[in-house]
Order: sequence, then structure tokens, then C-alpha cells
Amino acid sequence: MVRSHKSQALIAFVVVLGIIIGNLLFLGPHAAPAFAEATFKDVKDHWAQACIEDLAEKQIITGYYEDGTFRPNRPVSRAEFAAMLRKAFPDAKTVRNPINFVDIPTNYWGLKAIKEAYQTGFMSGYSGSIFNPTLNIPRWQVLVALSSGLKYSPGGPATEILDATFEDAREIPELARNAIAAAAEKQLVVNYPAVKQLEPTRIASRAEVATFLCQAIAKPGQTALVPSQYIAQVAPNIGPPIATEISESGKVRAEFSFVKEEENGKNFRIKIIRDGQSLLEEPVLIPTRSLVDNQDKKPSDEISEGRFLSLGVRDLDGDKEPEVLAELVSTKSGSNCCNYSFIYRYDSGSKKYTHIKHFWGNVSYEIVDLGKNDLPEFKSQDGRFAEAFTSYADARLPLQIWQYRQGKMQDVTKQYPVEVYTNSCELWLESNKRLSEEKEVKGVFAAFMASKYVMGQQVESWQLLERVYQGRDRTQFLGKLREFLVSTGYASK
Repeated sequence: MVRSHKSQALIAFVVVLGIIIGNLLFLGPHAAPAFAEATFKDVKDHWAQACIEDLAEKQIITGYYEDGTFRPNRPVSRAEFAAMLRKAFPDAKTVRNPINFVDIPTNYWGLKAIKEAYQTGFMSGYSGSIFNPTLNIPRWQVLVALSSGLKYSPGGPATEILDATFEDAREIPELARNAIAAAAEKQLVVNYPAVKQLEPTRIASRAEVATFLCQAIAKPGQTALVPSQYIAQVAPNIGPPIATEISESGKVRAEFSFVKEEENGKNFRIKIIRDGQSLLEEPVLIPTRSLVDNQDKKPSDEISEGRFLSLGVRDLDGDKEPEVLAELVSTKSGSNCCNYSFIYRYDSGSKKYTHIKHFWGNVSYEIVDLGKNDLPEFKSQDGRFAEAFTSYADARLPLQIWQYRQGKMQDVTKQYPVEVYTNSCELWLESNKRLSEEKEVKGVFAAFMASKYVMGQQVESWQLLERVYQGRDRTQFLGKLREFLVSTGYASK
């Protein structure tokens, strides 16, 4: 026990000492405002000059006030890299809850940047709750961070990609192979002076990190700021072919690409071009837990894998601006589940696209103009009834009608009483037929009662159901049905 306490005390002393030294090292350049000029006297004719000056102009990287230099060969610490990430990707979305790293005090200069780099998925702890902010970052960790934060995954076998691209591929740590293969496919990897020498374990220099960032933030079709002879190229014949679906309307064009694997696919990506300008290009992630088995709505893992159904571009809300509608199926959410609509909407204020994911469960829909006003409705059914009282194959479902308005899906079933009444009549006729044939009828009755609640006719409908259904499990069924209609929002307690 005495040795253990001494060991812990020694570790704590080293950690604190590292932070004190790190703060002293960074007080100069980081305590002051960003170096204003985009040119540095020590990068003239440097192989990465154009990239470094562009990032400096965008204030993603900074120089040093005391002598007007950039110091391209200087190593980059993990905290410095986190600060660069924060400036390079200011709109990165939070993907996980924050963590308190025990080796970062609350007054540390890079605390906020480190927290954001962790929450947005770019960086993780070095070991558990230890971050090691002053530790210099190796090249492989920079590439893994970019692939992780940008949600890249390789389109083909990582081993084949790496072996064909880098002469020293065997030096890449096993845990980094997929991420670096994906980074190579996206042309994020820059190797100077020998393009096929990755040197993954070597400490990354400021110039090298700058070039990785330049490649990561470059827009499609943009002329590279990094000399092309130093950008690693993956041979096009490695891995499976990429399938691309295209849809366009007016000035909006959408492209959906993925690696096809029989009926399914992976590495889903969407690109939206408006007025000839690419405004969105990102991975498409599908939840792996359905709402059926996730009633508490806890965060679900999301993966770029599933089944692609369709892609369309049309005005869904009548604002003269077409939305992009992608239909996908999760193949990791159990049998008979789950269909999703991804709807991308253009925001004229920010000039960016945002999107929602609408969960349909195990049902689909058809787009119809029920209001006869040139605004489409999504005519569907409530999939929550599918296996509540009978088997999936034997289920009957109540009607649901949805509209997409102002960036949200709204249930407007009550606004269409004729359609709901027609649905309830069909269900009632189906229940009478099944009763006469002595077949299972509880699932039909459940859907029938839901439609009657929508029309506000639940009192007389309960009286009718209690008179008609005389099965041995009558008491249990009627009690369960009342509880189910409350839990699904049709009835109040």
C-alpha cells in the first residue's frame, strides 16, 4: 500500500509539472491575439507555403508575435491541435457528452478547445480521463482525429488500401488502420518529401498538420493548396465500386453515393449542390436502435450502413425552395424495421442545409396532395400497432397523415376526417369478417379504436367494442388496449 501511494503521488506530480510547463510554453503565442498577417518570413518558398498562408488568413493557425515566424518544423501538442480543430470546424456537431480530464485544470488555456474536440468526436482521452495536453501528437493520431470527426470510413478493405498506397503501411497501429485508409481515400494524407512514406509514428510538424487541415476543409473541385505530388493517392481499382444516385429540380442537385453490397450498402454520403455551388457534403448516419425497442429514447449508435431506397428533390412545404428527400432502411434494428426519411432543407440566412430524420418504423408512405393545394402530404400508417396485439404479418394499422412544414414533420391526421372515417370503416368490416371466420381480430380492433379516437368518437366505439368482443381474454384485452392507446398518445389517462 505504501508503494502504491508513492507511485500515485509521483504520477500526480509529473502530470501537474507537465501542465505547468505546458502553460509556460504556450503563454506567449496563445495568450495574445492571433498573428494578424498571413505571411511569415520563415515559410517563403516552403513546400507548404500556400496552405500555411491560407490557414493563417482564415485564422485557423497563428504565428508568433515576437519574431513574425510560423516555425513550420516545430512539433504540435495535443492541446494545440485541439485549438486548430476548433477553428477549422466551428460548426462541428456534438456527438457525445463532455468528460472532465483530470490533467487539465479549469484555468488551462486550451480547456474549451479540448472539450469541444472530445464532444465533436475528433479527439479522445489519451488514457481514460487523461488527455496529456502537452504531449506532442504523432502523424497517425492527427489523421485518425480527422477521420473520426468527419465520420469517414474506408470504401474498401483497409489493408489493401494501405498496402497499395504506403510503403511503410505495416508501421500503422492496428487501431488506426481503418481511419487512415479512409483519410487516404479522401486525399487528406500529405507526405513530404516521399509521397509513399507515411511515417505514421513520427511527431507531426506544424507544416504537416496545416496540410492535413487544408485537405480536410477543401471544398470539392477546389484547387489544392498543397502540391499534388505530395498528396497520397489511392488507386481507383481498390475496393468495391461506388454507386451514385442523382436527383435534381431547378437549381438544386442532390447526389447520394455508397458502396453497394448486394441489397444493402455502406459508407453513405450525400452531396447537395445549389446554383452550381456545393453547400453540403457529409456522411449519412442511420440509428441502430428503433423507437420500438428504445422507448426511453436514449441516444442510439449511428452508422453509415443500411439499405438505400430512393432520392428525390421537390418542394415539400410550399416555400418555392425544393427539399432533398432520401429514403433509407436500417438493417441493424431488428426484423421488420426500420424506415427513415432524411429531409434536407436550405436555410437562406446561413446559406446552409440542415436536416431531420423522420422515423417511420416498419411502414412506408405515399406522397399525395390530399388538400388539393399543391402541397404534398405523407400518407402512412401507425407502425406501433404492428405487433402489439397480433403477429406482424397479421397486423392492421390505423391511418396517419403527415406534413413537412418549417423544418419539422407534423401529424395532421385529424385535419382529414374523411380519410380517417374511410379507414375506420374498412377496419370495422375487416373485424366483422374475421369474427365470422373465427380468426384473430384483436389487432384489427386496436387499429379501429385508434381511428375512432382521432375522430373523437371513442365513447360510443368502446360501447360497441365491449358488446361485440366476447373472447375468453376479454377483460385482459380491453384493459391492455386502453393502456396501449394512452401510451401511444391516442387517449389520455
